[in-house]
Amino acid sequence: MLRLGREFRQSERDAPDSAGDGRKSSMIARNVALLKSRRSDHIIANDQELNVTLDRIAKFQRQVSHLRNVKTNPEDYHGSVSGSLAEIDRMQLEVREYLSTHPAELAKSDA
Repeated sequence: MLRLGREFRQSERDAPDSAGDGRKSSMIARNVALLKSRRSDHIIANDQELNVTLDRIAKFQRQVSHLRNVKTNPEDYHGSVSGSLAEIDRMQLEVREYLSTHPAELAKSDA
């Protein structure tokens, strides 16, 4: 998970900031597709991964919030954020599944 996180951060850092021209949002959509294809069966295994996932959720939420303020056309906005919102939902489900399991239950399943 950390390796993919670095790939995501690197490509996000290299992308030009846009004022709603779609370049950065299309980059995020590519990253979402990359992460989905590589992590389709990933579950959060420990608190470190939980924190990384929570940070990623916050990043996606900030990006969606930014696009909400800069996109002037509702159709463009919805097209730009649909992948990010789907990724937020997926990660939030992973967080919920991890938090709903007590550490003692995890230890039993590992044994």
